[in-house]
Amino acid sequence: MKKILIVDDQPQISKILNDILIKSGYTTEMAFDGLVGVQKAKQIKPDIIIMDVMMPVMSGFEACKQIKADSSTSKIPIVFLTAKGQEDDEEEAIKLGATAFITKPFSPKSVLALIEKIIGK
Repeated sequence: MKKILIVDDQPQISKILNDILIKSGYTTEMAFDGLVGVQKAKQIKPDIIIMDVMMPVMSGFEACKQIKADSSTSKIPIVFLTAKGQEDDEEEAIKLGATAFITKPFSPKSVLALIEKIIGK
């Protein structure tokens, strides 16, 4: 079963994603700030990470940098799911090694389709 790490400081967003992903047959873990997200990525080695940009303790961009810099986690695809929808934010995310960038509000179906396209079921 594929593991997905959800890193978002908004509990309601995390819960919605968690419920959708579990119903679709994935295993999930959650973190509510970037630092814990980096720690969990190293610990559980998920198949994909869905991460917000604006979070306390450590931003998603900084967390992405650290995950991509570590050889044990550098190959994990990262999808940013964020309210920061400016073009330069998306460019920054891709430059840091993110696989995709989705803006909130999001369609659960489109998030699922993107995950399936990246890692399969």
